[in-house]
Amino acid sequence: RIRGAINNRYVDFLVDTGATVIALSSNTADRLGLSYQNGQKGAVATAQGTVESYFVTLDEVTVSGIVVHNVQAAVINGQYPIDTLLGMSFLRLVGLEERGGVLTLTQF
Repeated sequence: RIRGAINNRYVDFLVDTGATVIALSSNTADRLGLSYQNGQKGAVATAQGTVESYFVTLDEVTVSGIVVHNVQAAVINGQYPIDTLLGMSFLRLVGLEERGGVLTLTQF
């Protein structure tokens, strides 16, 4: 888990290399002031099955001083996931190194 920000609003992330995109609940999106209802409606596969979601582009995602712009995300209707999943739409744009059970992110 790591603290970060979406569009300069704090959020707790769970690093998830198995998630294709950043995934957040509609409850979290509402708290962050995201207009996700304007996104492309679709569905995502989760551990609980396929759920309705909205695909959006986040203006800015910041983690440990690393800033990435125009990051794809899925907003899932409801309260889950509790922690926002920091998926590969962000992680593929940064350096990842795992050593001794510690994952280190670096800006390209």
